[in-house]
Amino acid sequence: MLPRIKKVELGKIHINDDVISSDFFLHSKGIEQLDKTNKINKKEFERMMLHDPEIAIFGTGFKGKLNITEDVLDAAKKSSADIHILKTPDALKKFQEFARKGKKVVAHIHVGE
Repeated sequence: MLPRIKKVELGKIHINDDVISSDFFLHSKGIEQLDKTNKINKKEFERMMLHDPEIAIFGTGFKGKLNITEDVLDAAKKSSADIHILKTPDALKKFQEFARKGKKVVAHIHVGE
């Protein structure tokens, strides 16, 4: 079932009946909570790719402060997934848009700045 995003605010995201205050993966089957981080490394990107997405979205925070390492950007270019790097509120909207169209999409969402 498609996760329902109810409210988006700095430091917490309301999805379904949960309030998420740490970074997380969002995909069609639900949510995988992650530790808060200031950067996405290749290991996290590879974990995203285990979902075999058509589209991978990075939510870089409310002010875009999440750093995506160069090795992740290189790996993303080589992957078959369509990559989107957006501030968190826009990333969540884009996730919903693609998921409603039946696309296989996964997002790494940063809840901080």
